[in-house]
Amino acid sequence: MVESETDTNRFWRFALALYLPEENRALFLRLQDRDGMDIPLTLFCLWCGAEGLCLSEPVMREALVFSEDWRRGRVEPLRALRRAWKDSPGPLPPALAEAARQRVAEAEQATERLQMDHLASLRHGAGGEPGSASANLYLYCRLAALAPDAIDLAHAARLATRIA
Repeated sequence: MVESETDTNRFWRFALALYLPEENRALFLRLQDRDGMDIPLTLFCLWCGAEGLCLSEPVMREALVFSEDWRRGRVEPLRALRRAWKDSPGPLPPALAEAARQRVAEAEQATERLQMDHLASLRHGAGGEPGSASANLYLYCRLAALAPDAIDLAHAARLATRIA
């Protein structure tokens, strides 16, 4: 008997396929660093939309509250530590400093993966249309009071439809 794939595994595969190409990663990092968007939550919006799911406002609020708390309490401290290792490795030899920075990066990624696993458990909403990824992104931005570049959002939504 073949076991069906879980939402968390499907979301993770989708996220990697969307995020890993260098030009895509640059887009997501720009949305994060310039516009304040949370990459795992952005990927969640895109994944749901790519699967034809239009997230409801209550679901998006739940995802947003969870993600803001998770990012602030867990991801951002690790990110700050990782960046500090890169910018100022201290008195350690460069190879040891880089090895330590890599371990912190792995912890940051594992923490974001846990966030994504939880977000996948929130996946429910109304059936949508091909524009569901855009609708999910715009709902996220409206509720979070974010104003990213509309061209970047549209580009991210188009990329998501190619992965689905």
